[in-house]
Amino acid sequence: MRAHTLLSSFSLVSVTLAQTGPGGVGNAATNVVWLRADDGVNLAGTTVVSWQDRSGNNNHAVAPSVAARPLLAPSVLNGYPVITFDGTNDELRIPDAGSLDLTQWDFFLVNSIGTMKNNNAWFTKTTSTAPNYGLWSTSTGAAVMPIYDVIGFYTPAVSGAGVTGPAYSLLEYSNTVTIILFVPVPRRNLYVSGANVFNDITVFQLPQTNNNPLIIGNAQGAAGWNLNGNLGEVIGYNAPVNPTQRVIINNYLAAKFGQVLPANDIYTMDNAANGNYDHEMAGIGRLNASSSHLDSKGSGAVRINNATGLNNNEFLLWGHDNGILGSWGSTDLPVGIDARWFRVWRVSEVNSTGGAVDVGNVDMTFDLTGQGPVTAADLRLLVDINNNGIFADDVPVPIAAAAVGGNNYRFAGVSQLVNGRRFTLGTINWAQTPLPVELLYFNAKATPARTVDLGWATASEHDNSHFTVERSRDGNEWEEIMDIPAVGNSTNTTIYSEVDRAPLADLSYYRLRQTDIDGTTSVSPVVAVRLTPVLDVLVFPDPAQDVVNLVFDPAWGKATLQLINELGQTVPVPTVVGEGSGHLDVTYLPEGNYVVMIITDQHVSNVRLIVAR
Repeated sequence: MRAHTLLSSFSLVSVTLAQTGPGGVGNAATNVVWLRADDGVNLAGTTVVSWQDRSGNNNHAVAPSVAARPLLAPSVLNGYPVITFDGTNDELRIPDAGSLDLTQWDFFLVNSIGTMKNNNAWFTKTTSTAPNYGLWSTSTGAAVMPIYDVIGFYTPAVSGAGVTGPAYSLLEYSNTVTIILFVPVPRRNLYVSGANVFNDITVFQLPQTNNNPLIIGNAQGAAGWNLNGNLGEVIGYNAPVNPTQRVIINNYLAAKFGQVLPANDIYTMDNAANGNYDHEMAGIGRLNASSSHLDSKGSGAVRINNATGLNNNEFLLWGHDNGILGSWGSTDLPVGIDARWFRVWRVSEVNSTGGAVDVGNVDMTFDLTGQGPVTAADLRLLVDINNNGIFADDVPVPIAAAAVGGNNYRFAGVSQLVNGRRFTLGTINWAQTPLPVELLYFNAKATPARTVDLGWATASEHDNSHFTVERSRDGNEWEEIMDIPAVGNSTNTTIYSEVDRAPLADLSYYRLRQTDIDGTTSVSPVVAVRLTPVLDVLVFPDPAQDVVNLVFDPAWGKATLQLINELGQTVPVPTVVGEGSGHLDVTYLPEGNYVVMIITDQHVSNVRLIVAR
C-alpha cells in the first residue's frame, strides 16, 4: 500500500500553469482521471475495448474481457456519444496507480440509469465492502457513498436524492478531509446539477487506500453490481474543487450535454437563441476572496487569465460553435484580413444570477499546435464589437500577438471581451501564416489480385502541389513510386485513390509525402502491407520509442491488442486496430521488455517488444 501525506482542509485553486482539465479546471497534478465518451474510445465494432484517460495521468480504462465490453452509443446527448453498460457483465478497469489512491476526492459524472436496481455501480476502487471510494445507486435511485477507513470501519452513506430513471444527471461526489482538534475528519457531499443534496461527517479516520483497480461500471468480486446505465463523462480530482470551480465545471458539462442547471446556469451562449456555442466551454471566476479560479484553458485552443478587474461574484466563460480550425475559404473578413478561422467563440461575462459584469482586461493565448508555420506579426484577434454576428464591419483588436513558446501566441491586456460578444483569430498574410493540408487518413491494403489499393483524404487544402507515394522494403530506405497532382485549394473533403500494380513480393511499407507549391513537405504515418498470408506477427520498429506498428493475418478476424509488462500486468496504452494491422502508442511507458498480445475469438498470438530510448 502506498504512503500518503495527510492534508488539512484543501481545495483546488488556480496555478501559474494553464489549467487544461474539464472547463479549464485542474491539470495533471490535480485532475487524476478524465474519461470522455467523445474522445479516446477505442472500439471493436461498436464495443468499447478501452477508454483513454485525458487527464495526463494515463489512467486508461480497459475491458478485462470481450464479454465485458460496453457499447458506444453515438449522438445521444446534444450530439455527443455515451457509453452504455448492460447491467450483466460490462465493466472497464483502470489499473491501480498512486494518483488514484485517495484520502479525499471529487468525482463528476454525466450519467443515466437504464434499469433501476440495487447496486448500480458507477465506479468503485476495489470491493463493495472495503472500497477506498465508490459510488453506486439503489433501486430507488438513491446514491450510496461508502468509506472504508484506516482502522477497518465501513461507513456507508445513502442520499435520498440521486438519479432516477432514464433522465440524465450531472452528479458530483466529494470527500473533504478537515482537521478538527488535531483529528482528520472526512466530510462527504453529493451534488445534483450543482445543488448540494447530501452532506455528512463520517468517522474520525482517513479513508483506507488499496492497491486494487478503479472499476468503471462494477465492484470487484461482487455479483450483481454491474452497472445498467450510461456514462457520458467521468471526471476525478484528488481534492474537492472550490465553489467557483464547481460552477464552472457544471456549466461546462451542461453546455456540452445540453442540460439545464437549477441554479448558477450562467453560461447562456449554449442556448439555441444565442447560437449554440456549446463546445469546450472554459472559464474564470471569483465568488469571494477564498473561492476563485483565475486561469483557464480546458481542452480547447484558447487560454484566458490575468483579469485586471475580477471582483466577487463575477465570471468570464467562453465556448465555441465547433467550426473548423482552418481559414481557407473563409469570408466575413474585416479590412486588411486575408483569412480567419471558421471556428467562433462567444463569451458570458456575468455574475451568478446572469447579470452582466466587467472583469477588466485579460490576456488571451491561442494554442496553434498543428496550424502550420506561424509568424506572430501576422495574427489578429477579431472581436465582434457591435455584437451583430458579423466581423467584416469591425476593426481587428489593436494588440500585437507575442510568441510565448510551445506554439502559443498571446494577446495581452484585451479589453474588448464583453458579455455576449464573439471572437476568433485572423491572419493578414495568408501566404506566410497559412493552414497546412489537413490529412484525414492514409490507407494501404492488399487485394486478392496481388495489388495494393492506396487511399487517402484531406479535409482541406491550401496551395497544395502534389502527393508522392513512397515505398520501402525495410522501413528505412524509401523509393518514390508515383506522383499524384493535388486539388490545390479546397475547403471540402477530397478523396484520393491509386493502385500499386507492381508491389513487392512479400512485405511492403508505404507512406505519403505531401508537397506545397513552395516546396514544403510533410509525411504521413507508415502503413505496412503483406501480400502473402501472415503466419507470424510482425512488429516494427523494435526497439520502439513511440508508435508501434503491427501486421498480422487478416483472416484472424476482429482483434484486440493488449500489452503485458515484465510483471505480467496489463498496461493500458492507446491502441488502434484494423483488419490485419494495428498500432500502439508506447510514448509514455518506461523502458523494458513487453509482450504484445493479439486476441481474437479463435486465436491468440504473442510477440516480444522492447521499449528503449
